[in-house]
Amino acid sequence: MQHLPNDTYDVTLDQFGQIATVYGDPGFPVATDVVGGNDTVTAAVAGLNAKLTIFGDDHAMLLGHSQGGNDTLIADIDGGWDTAIVIGDTQSMIDDSKGGNDTIVADAGRTVYTTISAFGDVAADMSGNAQGGHDDITGSIAWRGGANLFAGDAGGFMMDTSHGGNDTLDVSVLTTDGAATVSGDAIGSLRGLAHGGNDNLTVTLNGGSAISSGALFGDSAASLMDFAQGGDDVLTVKLDGQYAEAGAQMYGDAPTMVGNSHGGNDVLNGGAGRDFMYGDARIYEPATPGSITGGVDTLNGGAGDDRMWGGGSSDFFVFNTGSGNDTIVDFDQGNKAVGSTAVEQDLIDVQGYGFADWTALSKLISDNTAGDAVIHLSANDSITLDGIHATNLHPTDFII
Repeated sequence: MQHLPNDTYDVTLDQFGQIATVYGDPGFPVATDVVGGNDTVTAAVAGLNAKLTIFGDDHAMLLGHSQGGNDTLIADIDGGWDTAIVIGDTQSMIDDSKGGNDTIVADAGRTVYTTISAFGDVAADMSGNAQGGHDDITGSIAWRGGANLFAGDAGGFMMDTSHGGNDTLDVSVLTTDGAATVSGDAIGSLRGLAHGGNDNLTVTLNGGSAISSGALFGDSAASLMDFAQGGDDVLTVKLDGQYAEAGAQMYGDAPTMVGNSHGGNDVLNGGAGRDFMYGDARIYEPATPGSITGGVDTLNGGAGDDRMWGGGSSDFFVFNTGSGNDTIVDFDQGNKAVGSTAVEQDLIDVQGYGFADWTALSKLISDNTAGDAVIHLSANDSITLDGIHATNLHPTDFII
């Protein structure tokens, strides 16, 4: 197999309206199996209205048994009104091709009205038996940036038997007006027998801004379809500063699950603001009743007044001291959303509050005026269980 050389490129865009596309392996051969070089590309953008695109390998289709190199790609943006997209390998992947294990840094945190996107492997789709690399992506968002998109593998779809890599994404939205969409695998849908990787996603928000926001998706920012399988992902939201105004939406797998798709076993860690947390998905469209299965997920809202949906299967809800006034929307009811009559055994973990036993905890549970059980953990913390009466709760529902 042919191996391409390891190259280093330095690019500067310091004039108004400059446009540059940089390739780590320009002219990547597509007629034979090739391994891309381990390239380093550093681009500095100081001009206004610039457009920068970086490919770790080339603007081509990776096919056969070809492999992308293990590249280091850095976009340092200091201008304004700029656009940057950084792709770890190529435009698309098919057959048995593999993405490299790339390191991507896309920093626009000091600019205004700048849009950045970073994809670990391809700008578009992965199909066939393509395999994403294990990529490390770091990004920071500009003030009033546009649609800032980050994905561990694909900027488009994943389909057939393609498989996402085990990626790490760390994105900061520290401006007063900014947002980021962060997906462990793809921005588009996972289809066919596509399988998400086991990814680790972290978004840090400006705690002092109610319009600083992030949306985290363990596998797809769109949907899991057909027989697609979500990975076992970890999603974490952090808040910077002393305030807790910002909040996030977190999906262990995708906003929508369709057909016979399967959720992964995910861990969701909320921040100090108000988070909306879905262990699997928000919308379910099963092919037949019960054909969609959820993962065994763990949701911890952190501080703030959060809303949580575990989804199908038996999930864990964890509450530590200072957890705020939270709501579990589907306690022991997640399977109903996919048309399944299987019995769930969700568990509420309140070990952090130090209750002596069930007798001590049960005295703090009562129904509100709507008939929903409320667990009064402390003077400032509570858990409301939508659709569940206090008399329906038992010691086996808790980890004390």
